[in-house]
Amino acid sequence: MPTLNRRELIGTLVAGAAWSVAGCRDAGTRAANAAPSQAKPITLPNGTVDWRAVRELFPLSKDLLHLSTFLFVSQPKPVAEVVEHYRKLIDADTVWIERAAFDESEGHPFSAMKRSLAGYVGGSPDELCLTSNATQALAMAYHGLRIRKDQEILTTEHDHYSQHQSIRFAAERSGCGVRYVSLYDDGAKANAAEMVSRLERAITPKTRAVGVTWVHSCTGVKLPIPPIADAVARANRGRASSDRCLLIVDGTHGFGNQDVDVAKMGADFFATSTHKWLFGPRGTGFLWGRTDLWPEMRPTIPTFDPEAPETWAAWMNRQPLPPTKATYVSPGGFLAFENLLGVKAAVELHGSIGRGQIAARVRELNGAFRDGAAKIPGVTLHTPIDPEVSGGISCYEVRGLKADEVVQRLNKKNIRTTSSPYKVSYARVGAGIVNFPEEIDTVLGEIRSLAGKAPA
Repeated sequence: MPTLNRRELIGTLVAGAAWSVAGCRDAGTRAANAAPSQAKPITLPNGTVDWRAVRELFPLSKDLLHLSTFLFVSQPKPVAEVVEHYRKLIDADTVWIERAAFDESEGHPFSAMKRSLAGYVGGSPDELCLTSNATQALAMAYHGLRIRKDQEILTTEHDHYSQHQSIRFAAERSGCGVRYVSLYDDGAKANAAEMVSRLERAITPKTRAVGVTWVHSCTGVKLPIPPIADAVARANRGRASSDRCLLIVDGTHGFGNQDVDVAKMGADFFATSTHKWLFGPRGTGFLWGRTDLWPEMRPTIPTFDPEAPETWAAWMNRQPLPPTKATYVSPGGFLAFENLLGVKAAVELHGSIGRGQIAARVRELNGAFRDGAAKIPGVTLHTPIDPEVSGGISCYEVRGLKADEVVQRLNKKNIRTTSSPYKVSYARVGAGIVNFPEEIDTVLGEIRSLAGKAPA
């Protein structure tokens, strides 16, 4: 088969603007790749984090109390500056994106961005399929899954629309079955052992994939992924590769607020966005997968990843693709390249604050909210108090009020919260590193007032 050299590949991409998101090494690009700028140091002399300085990095309105930034991130200054730099660079020289993708002289900073993200997840760059969000990552996983009509996908009653619909569409295409299992009856009373037991009992020899969510946005329950992975591994004993049960995790609301290497949790595939708890640019995400399991996937959308020249060679020569790699699955086409480049800055910001410090802060603030909410008469907390099975989202209801009514009344007090978009909806509070203990006291006071005024 004829080889495909770099210049031929560049020529092929002229009409399509490659999936490239590399940077260059001129003076402007070096500035963009430098350490994020900060108004003042975010670490105090004693080594602790200055959370006031962290808050100043975010352009959030000072007139509002923000307890829903987990839904859609506010762009922190160091990330926004990098995104803006690359936007200007691309606008000034649109062909730069090709040079950045393929020319050795440009330094391959796209690869550097992948290495940075891989370091954060505790894996390797060749395990990453870059996407625009978690929904797209889940779709890539389920639509790409090699599954037969006589097999099934097992998921839970608690998963998000994006996971359930990705599974439904994949089942309609393949003809496979779908089953749902409830891991708990009452979110507030959920415990790790029971959740693992219920899921393990539901796995059958026909189960080709188990789809779960790390932190449920409907209840705030955090699943014990490593023990679940162990249960799936037990189910796989003696199975052939084509019958292997794959663990697919929607990690959106755990990624970025837990001090965990997600590539080492035991999942086979892990989908998330980077524009929530990681504070990355909007429209960025990824699907991580074990290197040895990517051949179990089929690409769904043609890739433009510059590290996947085999796909272009196979197309030009009408040849089948080699066994699937993560890069083959990354969706191609025109993207907001400047945003994708900004992911590295988000990882670096997390590194400067400290992943452990972030996780501890999220645990402290949300723990304080749950402790307080559980003591308010007329308020029902649906999230466990135990931090081992709860994350950065707390779900609750006020007697006599619908979830949206609670959100609207708090909104009138300039407190931004959300409600869960499920058939049974609860009001939600999500405290992150932009928040402070006194803000938790404020929202608890307002919820106490609502509960006191609500009809019995």
